[in-house]
Amino acid sequence: MASLEESVASLSSKDAETEGEISANRERLDDLDGRVEGLEEIAAKGEFDFPDKGEWSESKEKGKSAPGDGAVEWTASALEESGLEVHYVEHAGRGDRTVLVAPREFVDGETPLIVSLHGFGGNSYFQSAFVPLHEQVNSRGFGLLLPNGSPDAEGSQFWNPTDECCDGGKSGLDDVAYLTELVAEARKVRDFGAVYFFGYSNGGFMAHHMACKGLPGLRAVASLAGTSYVEESSCDGAAPVSALQVHGTEDEVIRYGGDRSESEVEGSFYVGAEEMAARWGRLAGCEWQEGGQPYATFDFDGDVSGAETEAYRVDSDSGCADGIVVELWKGMGSNHGPEYGDAFVDALLDWLLAQR
Repeated sequence: MASLEESVASLSSKDAETEGEISANRERLDDLDGRVEGLEEIAAKGEFDFPDKGEWSESKEKGKSAPGDGAVEWTASALEESGLEVHYVEHAGRGDRTVLVAPREFVDGETPLIVSLHGFGGNSYFQSAFVPLHEQVNSRGFGLLLPNGSPDAEGSQFWNPTDECCDGGKSGLDDVAYLTELVAEARKVRDFGAVYFFGYSNGGFMAHHMACKGLPGLRAVASLAGTSYVEESSCDGAAPVSALQVHGTEDEVIRYGGDRSESEVEGSFYVGAEEMAARWGRLAGCEWQEGGQPYATFDFDGDVSGAETEAYRVDSDSGCADGIVVELWKGMGSNHGPEYGDAFVDALLDWLLAQR
């Protein structure tokens, strides 16, 4: 990309143009990330108040000391009150701790690990209240890792799902390395087997990005109300992976059809839910079928009457690489923060843990 009398001048001119393009693209990515975060911050403040700790447990024991103010302490305390085996995973580089839950019955090298990522402005405590995967850790026999993103200037925690991490772009934070290292540290606590990522909103962007960059033992990713940027180069050379895209058609924060308001670089700055599924299908060697019929419908969202979620799928029967499944759960009428309950958690875990 960079270069070195007639030909030097020519190459130097091209270099200057290239550097200008790189700089412009970096600025654009930073600006677009900021727009996504701004939208998510509005959603977080408008829709999601910090849950009351009393919602977690039936325990009314008086005089018990309250947990610390930090999200990690709140999360650990709440999960311990639920009777779960809680560990702390230390990350030396950032000097923080992450809550890890292990199931009561554990098989070395086989028990899977699910990593659950919160949205912009959220945290591990909110994520566990919104999508309570922890409630089935023991019955389903999986581990659960609940990381927290880094705070921005206003204190809102977020993930950096881009390659602009380490040279003055976006935030300077390499969250791919961070999460990869957290999983490695979790494996030192217990000998986990396959790894699965689930993320909400900004966490969904990050889950997709983790699959693009690769991670030892990663079997599948699932995203709720998150997608990826229109620029696909960060996924060049990615291995195929099973992927589930869950998205509401009435999402006004991260739109189901993508955001096409930025038309300077090929149309949009983040892609829609169906294009996201099609991307994973292409990586797996199969073609996403547009306009097809759902193979099933689900009643997940308490805010929408009836069975609002249509499920679409391509797999090895559709030409995908062996063992790869790509699905889209299209929430007809669902918004950015759907009122999901046990049925969604059951179906999500069924899907994730079935990917081998």
